[in-house]
Amino acid sequence: MRSIKKQQEWAKGQIKNPSQGWDGMCQSFSRQSYGLPGFGGSATIAWGNVSEKYKHKITKHSDKEWWAAIPTGAILYSTSGKYGHAWLACGDGAAYSNDYKRSGQIDKCPVDLPGWSNVKKATVGFIDGCQWYDKDGSKRFGLQFELWDGKIPPFENVMAAFEDPTLANKAIFRMTNRLHDIGFGKSTPVAYEQTWPNKNFGLWAEANDEDPDKFNESMFNDIFN
Repeated sequence: MRSIKKQQEWAKGQIKNPSQGWDGMCQSFSRQSYGLPGFGGSATIAWGNVSEKYKHKITKHSDKEWWAAIPTGAILYSTSGKYGHAWLACGDGAAYSNDYKRSGQIDKCPVDLPGWSNVKKATVGFIDGCQWYDKDGSKRFGLQFELWDGKIPPFENVMAAFEDPTLANKAIFRMTNRLHDIGFGKSTPVAYEQTWPNKNFGLWAEANDEDPDKFNESMFNDIFN
């Protein structure tokens, strides 16, 4: 799962160094930017599969303020044509889209796609429920900014913090950040002050049908992988 920062880096990188051909693959491009599993075979289907609470529906297509307010990292949707279209906001009135300038390629373009009037007029909105922790195929969360530094701590050090609730080591600081980034709890942990994150871990355990009073290496791997 990528943070918004890493999502933007990945999408930008696809312009000159594409990981595949993107002809007609707008939904795939959009979800892959976050490292999401599939949640719709087309943009139109994907829009329909997202919970209403994560949708920000368009007011009117000529509303410049609505377009300007789309947050960086949001996935936009249009139901134009048979399959619709999905593309990625990147801030400052811009976006990344496949097929807009070059067939099968990713390019930076205006967020409202003025060159595709039919797509623009059929825009339905954007979603900010882009981060998804997938255990059973149904867990979506809102956009998150990354706290975890990407370093996986030693399991033994995390286990030590579980066994001693007063222990505040760097390992449990990193795990608390990781739980935050994948949608479990809103935290601002401080290194060497953060102890075992009962609330964050409890939310994760509940979502994954695990016992919050237990911790093992399998759970550790699920959280960090």
